[in-house]
Amino acid sequence: MIQKPNYSTTEHLPLPLLTSKPSYILLRTFLEPLLPSLPSWTSSPPSDQQKNFVDPVPWLSRLIATPLPWLTADEAEEVISLASKNIALRAGRSALPDITRSFTVERHQISLFEPGWTGDALGHKTWGTSLLLARRMSLLDELSQSPYLKCRGTAVRCLGLGEGTGLVGIAAAKIREWRMLLTDLPEITENLTRNVENNDCGGNVEVKALDWMDPPGEEEIPISYFEVIIASDLFYDAHHPQLVVKMMERYLKQDPHSRIIVEYPLRPMYQEEISDFQLRMLGSFEIENTGEETGRDDWDVDVHCRWAIYKLKFP
Repeated sequence: MIQKPNYSTTEHLPLPLLTSKPSYILLRTFLEPLLPSLPSWTSSPPSDQQKNFVDPVPWLSRLIATPLPWLTADEAEEVISLASKNIALRAGRSALPDITRSFTVERHQISLFEPGWTGDALGHKTWGTSLLLARRMSLLDELSQSPYLKCRGTAVRCLGLGEGTGLVGIAAAKIREWRMLLTDLPEITENLTRNVENNDCGGNVEVKALDWMDPPGEEEIPISYFEVIIASDLFYDAHHPQLVVKMMERYLKQDPHSRIIVEYPLRPMYQEEISDFQLRMLGSFEIENTGEETGRDDWDVDVHCRWAIYKLKFP
C-alpha cells in the first residue's frame, strides 16, 4: 500500500522520477496533496519556514510535457489536468481556474462560484472589501438612525450596485431579509444569478442587468424607488465615480430615512477616483457615519478600506 506523503512536515518533496514510469495511482497520490489551498482571507500569511519547501513547479511542468505512454488515455488526461490545475493555483489569482469558495457571514454560509479569469471581467471575482461590507450588514442597527436600517423584512427595498459574485447582496438578503435587486453588467449577471439560486435566498432576491452608461427604462428598474443602496469596491476607472453617483441619485428614494451604504479600498493607485467620488457624493448626500478597517483578499495581504453611510441632503 502506498503511503500518502505528508507535505506539512516534509522539507524535501519525494517526487517520483518520471523516467521510472510511475503508475497512475502513484502520480495521483503525489499530485492531490500538492494542490495548494485557495488564498485565505482570515488566516495568517505563511511563515518563512512554511515557504521553505522544494518548489514542485519544475516537476509539474515536466509531467505536463511528458506523453505518459505507459498510462491509458483517460489516466494520462486526468494526471495532466491535475498537474495543470496545480500550476494554475500557484500562478496567482488571474490564473485561477473555475472555483467555488465559501464565506461565513453572521453564521450564514455563502458559497460563490467564480469563473476562471477571462479578459477584464472583474465582476467574476470576489473582493475582500465585499466581505467586510457583508459582515457590516448585521451592525447597521447601531450605525444609523434610519428606521430602514433597523428594519428586517421585505418592507425595505434594497438595490445592489456592481454586485459581482453577489456576496454583499446575498448577505443582506440573509441577514436583513430585505427585498433585494442585485445588478451588474449583462456579462456578469448570469454568474450572479447562479450564485443567488445556489444560496437559497428565497423569492425576495432578483437579478437584473444595469449598465451605468446606459441604464434601462423606468419600467425595468424604477427611479427613486429604493430605500437602501449598497455597493462595494466600484472605482477602478476614471469615469466610474461620476457614473456611480448618478446611479445613486437616480435610484435612491427621496426620503430623509433612505440610506446608501458603501465600502471601498483606499488603494494609492486609485486615490484620484476616491477623491472624485467623495466630492461628487457631497453634492446630493451627506455622511451619517463612516469609519475605516482592514481586511484581506487574494491580491493584497492587507486591504485598508473606508465604509460610509450616506443620507440625502434636504433644504
